[in-house]
Amino acid sequence: MKNKLKSRIINFISYLYIFLFTYTAISKIIDFETFLVQLGQSPLLSEYANWVAVLIPAAEIIISLILLIPKIRYIGLFLAFGLMIMFSSYIIIILNFSDFIPCSCGGIISQMNWNEHLFFNFAFVVIGGIGIILDTHLKFTLKEQLIKLTSISVFSVVSVVILYNLSENEMHRNNAFIRRYPHHPISDSKAIPLGYNSYYIAGFNEGKIILGNTTAPLHIVEIDTTLEDKIVRRIKMKDSKKYLFSAVQLKIKAPHFYLVDGSIPIIFKGNLSTWETTTKEKPDAKFSLLEPIKQDVFIVRQNNAKTSEHELQIIGKENNTSTNILQKKIDGVFDTDGMLLYNEQLNFIIYSYYYRNQTIITDNKLNLIKRVKTIDTLSQSPLEFAYTKGYTEKKLAQQPITINKYATTAGKYIFIKSNRLGKYESEVIAKQASIIDVYNIENNTYEFSFYFYHHNNEEIKSFKIYNNLIIGITNNYLVIRKLKSNYFQFENSKNTWPVSGKDRKPVTE
Repeated sequence: MKNKLKSRIINFISYLYIFLFTYTAISKIIDFETFLVQLGQSPLLSEYANWVAVLIPAAEIIISLILLIPKIRYIGLFLAFGLMIMFSSYIIIILNFSDFIPCSCGGIISQMNWNEHLFFNFAFVVIGGIGIILDTHLKFTLKEQLIKLTSISVFSVVSVVILYNLSENEMHRNNAFIRRYPHHPISDSKAIPLGYNSYYIAGFNEGKIILGNTTAPLHIVEIDTTLEDKIVRRIKMKDSKKYLFSAVQLKIKAPHFYLVDGSIPIIFKGNLSTWETTTKEKPDAKFSLLEPIKQDVFIVRQNNAKTSEHELQIIGKENNTSTNILQKKIDGVFDTDGMLLYNEQLNFIIYSYYYRNQTIITDNKLNLIKRVKTIDTLSQSPLEFAYTKGYTEKKLAQQPITINKYATTAGKYIFIKSNRLGKYESEVIAKQASIIDVYNIENNTYEFSFYFYHHNNEEIKSFKIYNNLIIGITNNYLVIRKLKSNYFQFENSKNTWPVSGKDRKPVTE
């Protein structure tokens, strides 16, 4: 009678496992593409998603078949117990050690949150252990069975931990092109119409977003970060008509602003309180990019007078030209094209290539600190050239693959917008949102990615970070979303994150 009761309990436990594994395996197989994508987004399994996506449902089916055979059922119970320990360990790591919590996957699992799923798994671990202890096929003492269960548990946990560490290392250090997406690292957006498509974000000052205008360079707009207050201003500049401006840009370095045009070249300086230019400076050579480093000191990108290749130079009170830091691979012009940034919290100059999976970081004297690779696996886009005007003017024959579409920096992070899809990513979502990759430049790691969804079907052309806000420009809208503090730790940077212009601590010279 006692043995019959044990047999019935073991049968019941086995059938529960069979139902669970069969159901989840079939669910994964039916919607295999979704299952693969979910594994690809997992912080634990992303690097091994392809073979794990096959092994898990295969293991569940094999274990179910073994549990159907009474003579070897005890083997199936051991395997089921170990597999549930692995699943439970995975969830514990996700909840306690992962940078973010991904979507759950597979049948019943998809209807539960992670905590519910963990308790569900623990229940099956317990009943699996009970089934093994009660199984009359096992000629072991209770102590021996407990030792075996403990050994299986340790092996399962250690296996998952090793897998997690290997995957983390690949994701953070080896630049595998698999993105990870945490749940909602930025809040819902708010927006304000601009009326024109020629605005760009020039900078910030004391809680105000300052917009420049490419078609009307002296016309500016100040907007409060609440998007409730809007002030239209005009820059006062004497003799503005005598200059043949062609590429005017407004740069903010509180308490001053700079109106620059590298085609002339000229730099006008003014005070933000009056919006009137007071001085001007004429650099020795034309420049294509400029960023203020400190008062009256700038980092610029110029073309070398002899080779016409791009080079970076400090102009103003200090001069220090670096002719080879951009590292010519093809022609030194198109292949080194990119974005010039200055991180005032870390006092870093940053150059992000358009056509390479690389970003250069230097100090404010142009001494190289490091070269950071992005997660994109394309090291250099192929470039084809065409020549016009009797082979005197070189142009791109066709648009190359843009690896880094846009970049900005704040705190210890670089934010890079990319149009390139990684593994397990849907083309549908790419049409609905911009993909932003986040890199930690202190640790030299890829952190995660997030979607900046289009506003009124308009994608952001450019964006900047101010305090805990990500502020983007579309053709017709200014869009603001909040960066959540559990994903972005600006306070951990080497310098204090500025709250406003007046509260900003000076950069260490």
